[in-house]
Amino acid sequence: MVVGKLVIWTGVVRLFGYPLATAFLVGVGLTQIGEFSFILVQVARAAGHVGADVYNATLAASLLTILVNATLVRLAPPRWVEPRHADSATAAPVPNAGHVVLCGFGRVGSAVGEAFDTFGLPYTVVERNPDVIRALRARGVPSVFGDAGQTAVLHAAGAEHAVLIVVALPDADAASSATRAVRAVNPHAPIIARAHRLGEADDLRHRGATAVVQPELEAAATVIRHALGAMRLPDAATVSYLERFRPAMAAADGPPATEGSLPEVHELTLAGGRLADQSLREAQIRERFGVTVVAIRRKDGSVVFNPSPDSVLRDGDQVRVFGLAQQIHSMRLEAETA
Repeated sequence: MVVGKLVIWTGVVRLFGYPLATAFLVGVGLTQIGEFSFILVQVARAAGHVGADVYNATLAASLLTILVNATLVRLAPPRWVEPRHADSATAAPVPNAGHVVLCGFGRVGSAVGEAFDTFGLPYTVVERNPDVIRALRARGVPSVFGDAGQTAVLHAAGAEHAVLIVVALPDADAASSATRAVRAVNPHAPIIARAHRLGEADDLRHRGATAVVQPELEAAATVIRHALGAMRLPDAATVSYLERFRPAMAAADGPPATEGSLPEVHELTLAGGRLADQSLREAQIRERFGVTVVAIRRKDGSVVFNPSPDSVLRDGDQVRVFGLAQQIHSMRLEAETA
């Protein structure tokens, strides 16, 4: 069953024009008997078409192929697929040193690549979409087909000699895996990565990212900058505000408290106050106090970063907020008053 399905699925995917490594990996992933076979054999037994011997054999074969499949999937990428990628990954020559490795060539990655083209900066793309790879190779862009989280693929891209690595992968798990692998291959080069949520950003920094860009945060900062500029506030005041806004929203720790009129980050503890057992929407934190809830630390030690409006505040929670001193003081009185 395992060998037969591996051969059939590899052949089918190969017939559709995908590289042999991709076809082989798909075949490996589909070697198990589907769970639907349980239903089929039960119906067949109930109808009297098969006996207990066939039923038990089918059940045992299903369980065994599931176990074998899990092992094959775990072993296939590093042991079987990577060497094929490394042997025939690039059509255009990859620079030996002084280049940028761009992991992912979607909407963000392609925009970064266009900027590199504009200024004549050498770069190599690592991408899993074969259509994108074909298009890049057609115009002579060095490119490697494969998973940026695999060491052999990064070596094929020359990541160990790169002066910069950009991880522009939209999937959080893929970005985390790629960042960890890149840092292992190249301990010194800066890594710029993207993240959608604060928890993802912290994970990427832990994996070795030098700078993490959050699209929603940058969009908010840009709108603030344009809005303050339209209101003709001094540029220095706008820059000072944004210098405090970004760290407060982009990391678990915010800017230190200072004397003056700029926002700061404080952590409040809900101690039987009127805010407990309400969601942020129900408590109307932003509307009533003018502060932004950056994170909520639960009593069990878990942390909710960038909490949604439906996040519920509980007695004993530590709430990290960003706002002016007088706004934070007003919320503190509410949080500690029954």
